[in-house]
Amino acid sequence: MDFPEIIRWIFAGLTLLALAGLVREFRRLRRTEPAGRPARRWDVADQCAGLVTAVGGALGSAYLFGAGLALTAVVLGAGAARAARAPRRRRTAERAAA
Repeated sequence: MDFPEIIRWIFAGLTLLALAGLVREFRRLRRTEPAGRPARRWDVADQCAGLVTAVGGALGSAYLFGAGLALTAVVLGAGAARAARAPRRRRTAERAAA
């Protein structure tokens, strides 16, 4: 890709922010109880997808940038599917408890 130099520097800064966010999410994942870990794993996957996108932009690599965007779409789609199924799971759990 042919990004101007200033855009590449912006992506380099975003790479550092994404890396810091990834470290933060890994720390949260380690502290979370086992029941909350699946949600934290999706947060880590989201940060990884953002990191790949930012690195692709910083390096000017269309393949990395496209792969990062595709990973982001997959992670967001999976998160939306989980959110859509959550009310049904709650109703099922309430019926089982009653």
